[in-house]
Amino acid sequence: MISGKLLPPLVVGILVCLGWLAWGVVPSASQGRAPQTSGHRYGPTTPGGYYVRVEPRAVTMSHIQRPQLTVAIENAAGQPVDDVLVTFTPSEGTFTTASSRTRGGTVVGTFVAAPGSDSPRTVFLVATVENVEVTIFIDMVPAVVGR
Repeated sequence: MISGKLLPPLVVGILVCLGWLAWGVVPSASQGRAPQTSGHRYGPTTPGGYYVRVEPRAVTMSHIQRPQLTVAIENAAGQPVDDVLVTFTPSEGTFTTASSRTRGGTVVGTFVAAPGSDSPRTVFLVATVENVEVTIFIDMVPAVVGR
């Protein structure tokens, strides 16, 4: 049995919002697209014509933390591109990845600061794809223990 009452405006508003959110998720899932990294798009690279996104572009950390960084490669249409070589050059410490080639359009790695120094400084990591270099700045701060 269907009631002849109108739905309260709040309920209608919630249903509209849920529908809008579902519409934003469904097209990308139905097209098989991976979630994309946000932020500025650098490129195109030469000769591949790829575009590069890096997340995050800046990090603040102590020497004991190990932040994860993501480099996403896409074509001109914004589609992820696989098997693209990404190289990383840290000013200090190490940056490790499972693979230097994109899978699902991304390379994810972990930065580890050089041991032995807790002094404040700015470290940088350069991610290179063909002829495009993106610099990620990492502000090192002293670890605060027992505050």
